[in-house]
Amino acid sequence: MDVGRPLRAHATWLAHLRETLYGHGPLTAGMAIADTECELGQWLQRREAAYGHLRAFKELAQIHTRFHRRAAYCLQLVADGRRGEAIAEAEERGELRRLSRLLVSTFHTLQLEAVADPDERRAFRSLVDVGER
Repeated sequence: MDVGRPLRAHATWLAHLRETLYGHGPLTAGMAIADTECELGQWLQRREAAYGHLRAFKELAQIHTRFHRRAAYCLQLVADGRRGEAIAEAEERGELRRLSRLLVSTFHTLQLEAVADPDERRAFRSLVDVGER
């Protein structure tokens, strides 16, 4: 399983969020809450039928939703004039940053779970080959 593309998409989205938190981006709380609109959310939707039974996939989907809710909360803080609190969320010890790290870690766990079984490995490779072009 190649996790590169969806993880790069997450990193790009996070960079746009940070730009907005610092006052240089267009994201709003309403945009951030939509966890199915980003590239990673769409990736998860496309693979749910095949991998929704895996524990790590379920965890990844939940963490992704929590991440977007927290991002929306941070953007609402900015809208309410509390930019410093919002920025702290995205920094090293903030909850948003913690969720982002957990998302990446869980993605790697999913990769391991998906290839642990030979049948899963074949199915996963065919999905990646078709879906990642």
